[in-house]
Amino acid sequence: MKRTLKALTLRLDGTSFHRLAAVARAENRTPTNYVETLVLRDLEAKDEANRAITVYAPPEAAALVPGELERSVGETDERYAHRKKLFDELMSIADED
Repeated sequence: MKRTLKALTLRLDGTSFHRLAAVARAENRTPTNYVETLVLRDLEAKDEANRAITVYAPPEAAALVPGELERSVGETDERYAHRKKLFDELMSIADED
C-alpha cells in the first residue's frame, strides 16, 4: 500500500526558525524532519493517553466487590496513599455494557 504524504506550511518568525534549525542541526536533522518527529511523537503520546484498558473477568467475579488495597511489605505511607488513590479512581469507573 502506497503511503500518501500531505504537505503543511508552517510560519515562524526569523528568530524562532533559526533556533529550530540550530536544534535540528545539533541532532543531525533537517528542520522539517525535526518538526515532523515532534508532531508524530505528540500524536503517539495522545493515542497512548487515550487508549482503553479492557479487563475480562469470569461472570462469577463480576458481582464481587473489591476489598481494601493490600499494602506491600515496607511500603511507605506516601507510596501506599498514591497507589490507593489510583486504585480508587480505577474502581470508580462505571462498567459499560
